[in-house]
Order: sequence, then structure tokens, then C-alpha cells
Amino acid sequence: MSAPSADNVARSIVLHPWRLGAALLIVLVALVRIALQLADVQLLDRKGYAKRASAEINQVIPLTASRGEIHDRNGNILALDVERQSLYVAPVQVAPEDAARLAVTLGAILEMPTEKILAKLLDTSRAWVPIKRWLAPEVAEKITILDEASLHLVYEPHRFYPQGQFAPHIIGATNLNGLGIAGVEASFDTFLRGTDGVITAEVDINRNPIWSRPYDQKLPVNGNELTLTIDSYIQHVVEAELGQAIDQHGASGGTAIVLDVKTGAVLAMASYPDFDPNDYADVDPSIYNINPAVGEVYEPGSTFKMVTIAAGLQAKAFNEETQVEDNGTIRRYDYNLANFDYNGHGVMTPAGVLYYSSNIGALLFAEMTGEPVFYHTVDAFGFGKLTGIELPGETAGIYWKPGSAGYTPINLDTNAFGQGIAVTPLQVARMAATIANNGVMMRPYIIKSRCIKGVCVETEPREQGRPIDADVAYRVRQMVMKSANHYVNAAQPDTNWLVPGFQVGAKTGTSSIPDGNGGYTNQTIGSVVGMAPIEAPRYAVLVKIDRPQDDIWGVRTALPVYRRIVSELMRYDRIAPDNSLVGENQQPGVINGG
Repeated sequence: MSAPSADNVARSIVLHPWRLGAALLIVLVALVRIALQLADVQLLDRKGYAKRASAEINQVIPLTASRGEIHDRNGNILALDVERQSLYVAPVQVAPEDAARLAVTLGAILEMPTEKILAKLLDTSRAWVPIKRWLAPEVAEKITILDEASLHLVYEPHRFYPQGQFAPHIIGATNLNGLGIAGVEASFDTFLRGTDGVITAEVDINRNPIWSRPYDQKLPVNGNELTLTIDSYIQHVVEAELGQAIDQHGASGGTAIVLDVKTGAVLAMASYPDFDPNDYADVDPSIYNINPAVGEVYEPGSTFKMVTIAAGLQAKAFNEETQVEDNGTIRRYDYNLANFDYNGHGVMTPAGVLYYSSNIGALLFAEMTGEPVFYHTVDAFGFGKLTGIELPGETAGIYWKPGSAGYTPINLDTNAFGQGIAVTPLQVARMAATIANNGVMMRPYIIKSRCIKGVCVETEPREQGRPIDADVAYRVRQMVMKSANHYVNAAQPDTNWLVPGFQVGAKTGTSSIPDGNGGYTNQTIGSVVGMAPIEAPRYAVLVKIDRPQDDIWGVRTALPVYRRIVSELMRYDRIAPDNSLVGENQQPGVINGG
């Protein structure tokens, strides 16, 4: 048997005293440092560390209040909050090496820039970072399938307009912060918005409250509800007819309004261009910031002759039999003024002014009335003043009164046929409604009722004045009825009726558009305003077509829209046609051509 080799012999380990001392010294220094840090935490900065630790655990979680619903007069929902899932990320749960991959994946699903998402994923300065709010259900489902622990879907109220591109200038819209930015959403923002609540509680890593621990809770108070005066069926008819006419004539826009003459309630109000409140950011802000029916002015043209004739009759400056001579042109204050076609119509009464739409006749009767009475009546009809409707951005219009800096004597003559005065479509519609309502002017309003916690308060119709007497209103109505029938008859006697089976009043207007330099452009606005039915008026209707490209005259652009709207109103209101008010080639309630 051989002897063991030197490699197999166990070697003894020698531990020198100085090495042991060094090791003990290192351990001692480490223990001292730990002790000092503990002392700093427990004694010197105890409150600071406790506060930071509490901030990690105790969180304030907002509870968003739901915005109040908006309905039409029949209870149909026009705006409401729906629960949509929003995507948040907890950056501390995102592994840095996975951030780029996750950003690319989310960018494809959310259709967002990858760089923007990546910055959110890496933002560890916040516990939760919103990536995108109010996802479509199918998009939220794709996020769920990813099964990423750092991604969190949270249900939040989202404003939704179920009718889409319907009455947008009335309803308005809300922005991403839930604030009303147009329509009644803006003018009643505080009323609709409600009050958010909060939960202060300890949370887990997913930011869910730990309900077994103490917590404070303030519940949200949901917003209040509004019911509008608009009738969705009438609104739909008005929007469809107006939109079709704008397309047909290549117009830049237009407005149509239907008022209840007895109360002033707005039954329909439409303007183009319009927008979808669900996607308001897709259009130019000027489209949703301004409601043209109340926020834009125009020269009313010949529709204003109704005011001119009413003013003189009210003041007894002339009567229905008074005559003036229309030679087609006239010279006033070094200016030549004329009818639209420069043709004269000879001797005429006030009814003839409306029938032939005579500028010369209108100014001659206005001169009989005189400045003080004429402008008193204009003021009494509410021109130059806000109507008080509950919509944002209303403008008062502009006209110069005698004695004001901008007034010259020729203003009376041009104002008599609706030039040199700026009005809103709603002011003109209210003027017609006032004549229809026997001279009683009602405040236009759009809010039917306000509801707070289930208790609803109806808006009370409010009288705004009586610019003319009932008998004057009746006489003007008879004149505009004859004027209306004139439009659908090639020659007298006028055997056809504007709306077959019904007595309807209407006055058209064609007005030039100012160029901003004291002159006019070659573009026009065609309009018509009237009331129906004449014997017991219920509705005042205005139609305005802006800058038609194929035909400048209101009688051929706005009047066909007016006829179809009025015909549909009579049918919808179940007003029976009178067969004695039907022409030879007409059918009751049927609008042929135009």
C-alpha cells in the first residue's frame, strides 16, 4: 500500500488575529451606520418618513358626478352620460425593458403616437397616468386581452349625444374635461354638471380602496336635468328641408326657426354648417362656438317691410286705403334708391307694398310715419336688443337711431325696406310671431323645464311688450296672406294658395351682404318669414339661405323650404285643410315643385 500524496493531506487553516480584527471592524461600522439611519428615521425625521409612507398608501380617489340629462319636449333623450372605460397605467408596475414593446402595442390599438405613450409609461413621478379616456367598447376589450398588470381600465362618465348630428347648435357640446362649451351645455353648465365626490382611503397596488381600513367618503351629487322646448319631429323636418335647400343652391349656410306664437317657445331651430356634438373637435371651432340663429346678424331686406307698414298703421299715419306712387326709382339725399328690378308699380296702398315688395312704396310710407314713430316701433319690436333666450353668444343687432353718431336722414328710407339695419334671425321670427299673436310680443325661450332631484319647474311664458294693437296685427296678417299667394300665381286673380288648403302669411326678402367698407358684395341672402294658419295663428316660421350660388332671390331659394315646413306643420298638428282654399291644379296640403 502506497503512502498518501501531499495533495491528499489536509492543510491546516491559520486565521491571523489582524484579519479577524479587520472583519469585526467592518461589521461594526456597518452596524453603526444602520443604527444612525434608524435613529434618523425614528427620531430625527420620523414625521417626514411617515408622511411619505402614508402618501404611498393613503390616496384621494375622485368620484365623478354624472352630468344631467337633456330631453326634448316629449321626453326623448338628447344628451346623457354613459359609462365608458378609460385606460390608465401604473408606471411603477411597468418593467423598463418592456416599456417600448408595450408602447408600440398600445399605439396600434389606440391609434396614438408611440412616443407619447412611452412617455406616459415611464412617468414614475405619478402613481397613475391616464393614457386615453373613454375607449370604445371594442378597444377596451383589446386592452383587456393584453392582460398587462400595469394597465388599468376604469369606468368614467362620458357625455353622449344619441341623436348625433341633431340640433347641435341648441344642445351644444362638452369638452374633454366635461365642461359645456356650446349651446345649453354651456349656458347651463353649472346646473347640469353636478358636484364630484372623493374617497380618501388606503389602497392596494392596483389603487383599489382597502375597505377593511378606515376611510373617508364624500359621495358625488349628480347634475340636474333640462327639458327643451324643441319638438324632435319638427326639428327633424326643419333640418332636412333646410339642408336639402342649401345643397341644392350651393349655399354657404342657412337658418330656419319655428316659434309657438302664443308662448314664444322655440319648437325648432336649425343652422348650417352644423356638427356632431360627439365629434365636435373634428370641425372648425367657429361652427360650434356660434349659433347663427342668435349670434350672427344680417340685413333683413324686404321682410322688414312688415314692420314699416305696421308702424304707420299703429300711429295712424296712414290707413289701408292711403296711396303712394311707385315709379321704380326715387332720389333722396343725393342717392338714387330703387326697387329690386327698377320697375315701378304705379299707385299702391300699404298692401301693395307687401304684395309687390316695393322699396319705393315702403320708404314713402315710412316718410309719412316719420322718424320718431318709425324708430319707436322698431325699438318696441325688440330690434337692437337681446331677446333673452337661454342660449350663449346672442347678439343684439345694430341700427342707428336719430341723434346717434352713425345716423343720417337716408337711414329712414333704407331701413324702411330692410337695408342698413342688422338683425338676428330670431329677432325677425319673433317679429312675425308678434304680428301673429295680435301684437303681443313673447320672449323666445328654449328651456321647457328645469328638474332638480326629481322636482321640475316649468318655464312660464313671458310677455315682452305690445308694439302694435290687435287690429293692426290683424290687418297686416291679411296683407301678408295676399302677398304669400301672389308668389304662386303668375297673374291675378290669385287663385292658387301658397299652402293649398290653408291661409298662410309670408313675406320674402333678398338682401345684399355688406362688404365691410360701406358698400355691398355681389352675394345675397334669400329669406322668408310668416305665420300659419292666418285665421288662428299657431306658428311663426323663418327660413334664411346664405349666399345661394344658382339663384339670388328669396322667393326661389327660401320660399320652397318655407312652404314644405308649413305644410308639414299643418299635417303634424292635425289641422284639417279647407277645400275652398285650393287652386285648380292643387291638392290640399301638397306642395308641388319649388
